[in-house]
Amino acid sequence: MASNVQQQSLEQWVSLICNREMPIFGQTVQSVISVAEDDDAPAAKLAGVVLKDASMTARVLKLANSVHYNPQRTPMSTISRAVIVLGFKTVRNMCLSISLVDAFVKGNARDRLTHSLGQAIHAAVQARSIACERKDDSPEEVFIATLLYHIGDMAFWCFSGEAGDELDEVMQRSALTPEQAQQQVLGFPLREVSRRLAEEWHLNPLLIQTLNHPNDSGARGRNIALAHEVVAAAAAHGWEAPETQQVMQEIGKLAGSETRRVIDQIHRNAREAAEIATYYGAASAARAIPLPGISPTTREVKAERGEEYPQPDGMLQLRILRELAALMESGGDLNMIIEMVMEGIYRGVGMDRVLFALVSPDKQAIRAKFAVGHGNESLQQRFHFSREPNRNNLFFEQIDRGGVAHAEGEGGSTSVDSTIRGVVGMGEFFSAAVTINGKNIGILFADRALSGRKLDGDCFESFCHFAKQANMGLSLIAARR
Repeated sequence: MASNVQQQSLEQWVSLICNREMPIFGQTVQSVISVAEDDDAPAAKLAGVVLKDASMTARVLKLANSVHYNPQRTPMSTISRAVIVLGFKTVRNMCLSISLVDAFVKGNARDRLTHSLGQAIHAAVQARSIACERKDDSPEEVFIATLLYHIGDMAFWCFSGEAGDELDEVMQRSALTPEQAQQQVLGFPLREVSRRLAEEWHLNPLLIQTLNHPNDSGARGRNIALAHEVVAAAAAHGWEAPETQQVMQEIGKLAGSETRRVIDQIHRNAREAAEIATYYGAASAARAIPLPGISPTTREVKAERGEEYPQPDGMLQLRILRELAALMESGGDLNMIIEMVMEGIYRGVGMDRVLFALVSPDKQAIRAKFAVGHGNESLQQRFHFSREPNRNNLFFEQIDRGGVAHAEGEGGSTSVDSTIRGVVGMGEFFSAAVTINGKNIGILFADRALSGRKLDGDCFESFCHFAKQANMGLSLIAARR
């Protein structure tokens, strides 16, 4: 049967997805991946990617505190703490997963997309568990490779329009396999889109290897394949069906585990996958995951989304301060202290932007080192000042004399001159000298200029407390060196 839709080439589809439909996902992926290649405080840079999105922050922390990632139930209230406890790669992969979900749940969702996304999350959770049983060196790499294995299918179903309608009809009404139907309607199988997208976005090396050599990728490739097979079998036939039981036996052989134990673990993984999909913000995909012994019609999963700007949260402040105290006692390093303080101010005090800047050794220049919040990258690039003779500058005054300031808006202190206003805007802000053993080494800055919310006495007091904790922690760690 000839296709009724004018066929586009594989390259045209890849270009459409990358450049028109999913450019933000591609940029986010590159931001997250590039962090792994930077030795300059990677935790702070990763936090910068996460904290600019309040919804992502909330979902990462939900995942970090879930049984799946945190069976010991170690409390984690900050992204910095999550990186310390779970590891950099784990948190990075959470961010990639959430970015993937966001790219699709905000698109033109259809039933096949919801089904594909649910299966991808489910298979990734199963694959990670199998990898742990196999004592794989990097279960997180297996997780991401499995999650993204059908990224071409998901992207297609999200943005395919008439071509997707025709393919859907052919797949429902003909006896063709999915790949045969794709070849007939599109002129190529969707796995080729997955392969090209993985290369275009420089995704997980294991994913690229498995897509390029599906029949020659060793135990890790078999791990990925079996995870998708058991998920597909459960969705199509049910958990008790012979087809599903057969795949679970194969998983037991690969993992070197007794079949009954493997089956129990796979059932638990399915329940965890539904919970994790909800944390990712994919409630409809969570409902598409078949749960052993539970009918899909009886399930209701609520998605939780964060607010655009963090709101003041006294309990969160206390939790972060407790974690900060524990970090000081256990050692940590200077960057970790700064990162956790910044996150406490941003999310606990409820600010739009928080920045830490260092003064040069000769005290003639101040330049930003870390920033979190909305527009953090732009602010960090602009935030640099040089000392000028006969010109007052609040930040250099704090470097010289220390202290904390609540700078009013336009028309306030003459120390907040046009040089500062040109960088931070006309609104009010807080700033504090950052001190190590009595020596002022930098500036902590925070504001609500983007949301226009008022800075009141309560949030100034909280800002001061975090600044004081920063100075105590930095001095304590420096004294131990």
